[in-house]
Amino acid sequence: MPISDETLQSAKNSFIAVRGKATVGQAIAALQVKGGQSWWHLLVHKDDDTWGVTRFSDLYNALESITNAAEIRLGDWHGLVTATAVEQMSMDTRPAEMMAARSSARVLVVTESVLPVGILVESVTRAGTSVLSAQLSELGGKYVSVKDYGSILLSSSKK
Repeated sequence: MPISDETLQSAKNSFIAVRGKATVGQAIAALQVKGGQSWWHLLVHKDDDTWGVTRFSDLYNALESITNAAEIRLGDWHGLVTATAVEQMSMDTRPAEMMAARSSARVLVVTESVLPVGILVESVTRAGTSVLSAQLSELGGKYVSVKDYGSILLSSSKK
């Protein structure tokens, strides 16, 4: 049996996935267009075909004092934690949840033909540092054109 779609659609598994060439500003703009929250996860498909992950709130906290943070290329940013990826059809839901719980990121990227279809987040709450939408907007910098999303946005939990 595959990893269940119902589990992947749980609110705690909300995410935005972008290519490594995406900038911080583009990722934040994509989050805002999708109606996302600061506790959502940001997945970055890096040039070496690995996945890096962070929460948008953690991204903000790490970069809030950096001038021109919006222009940082995410594939080069060292604040990402490496996440394991598995194909949705390769295992059942429970073993996948256990794999997520054992990983350093506590996140498992679930793919279909290499593109993310969901994530599994284990033992994580939405509590912690609160980051307001306005703060993320400020970090995101100048407005990013919606036409840019097609080149950087790979997937989102909100279709």
